[in-house]
Amino acid sequence: MFLSVREIRGAGGRFALIGSVTVLITLLIVMLTGLTNGLGRQNTGALESLAPDRVVFMAPTEVAEPEVSFSNSSVSLTAWNTWRDVEGITQVQPLGAMQSRIESGSAAHPAAVLGLPENAVIPGGVISYGAALPVSLAEDLAVGVGDEITIGGQEVSVSAVLADSDNASDNYYAHSPVVWVDTTTWQEISHTDAVGTVLLVRADAGIWGGEDIAQATRQTNAIVTDLPDSFKGLAAYSSEQGSLQAMQGFLYGISALVTIAFLSVWTLQRSRDIAILRAMGASKRYVLIDALTQSAIILLLGASIGAGLAWALGSVISGTGTVPVAFDTATVVLPAVGVCVLGIVGSLVAVRTVTKVDPLEALNATQ
Repeated sequence: MFLSVREIRGAGGRFALIGSVTVLITLLIVMLTGLTNGLGRQNTGALESLAPDRVVFMAPTEVAEPEVSFSNSSVSLTAWNTWRDVEGITQVQPLGAMQSRIESGSAAHPAAVLGLPENAVIPGGVISYGAALPVSLAEDLAVGVGDEITIGGQEVSVSAVLADSDNASDNYYAHSPVVWVDTTTWQEISHTDAVGTVLLVRADAGIWGGEDIAQATRQTNAIVTDLPDSFKGLAAYSSEQGSLQAMQGFLYGISALVTIAFLSVWTLQRSRDIAILRAMGASKRYVLIDALTQSAIILLLGASIGAGLAWALGSVISGTGTVPVAFDTATVVLPAVGVCVLGIVGSLVAVRTVTKVDPLEALNATQ
């Protein structure tokens, strides 16, 4: 370790260069991870806030095959009653989902309209007859409780203005702000007899996979998924998340390749020092640990600084509300740890020849 630390001090410029690259890569990965989380929550935040155990999708017609799709699922009153009668189920709520345009006077705003039965709990309040708007949307439309708004050509009274929750994405669905309405109002807006798009189910532990659930699934021509799997039914959710996660993977790969390239060149340049160490009796293990210590110091410093900068920058961006980023401890720490681990693994590849160095050959090669 003495030699590795001394070399870092003696060749500060070179190590500052690779450290700076590590900082930038970590910064990019953490910011991209925050963006991935933010976009995901802006897509699914309203569904996550309702926290059902299972989501039930049903075919729109009796002859159609059910699929995991919020745009191609429909729940009838009969199907709702069938699931309410299943033993062990504690709550079944039909959720109606649609995209529409909200108008008030000369102001207009696109929004997602989500319908639930009256008295259902939503972020910041409960469902009552009419429309409940998040405060940000109410301000954009310049409306308050008791005012009339137009949703899909239907006049609806504003029943509540919901205060912002701790998680701003709770009132977002499919990248649109949510207007919460009761089931009857949702049916009028969507011009349908269906009570909802899907069923949100909560039940006692252990009943999933039982015969009662299987029978209800067959009887209503349905597909049952857990909440994370239901997100696949949102248009473009999987492709959006897949693209962003692929970018993260590329950055992790670049991080490892940069570390391998730098340390490979550096290892060749310090062949004479390695040869002297081996000639003085240093073991292969000692030489390997010395080289890995050097890379670990650079990676830890670079990743820590990059993660810190990303946290600060993300906090500023999140505060503006212009970019949907979401940061928590895992969002910042895990990418930094990933960069360090991949970098150290990469350094093992770069310095694998160190343990095979013949002192005489290395000394002759540098003469």
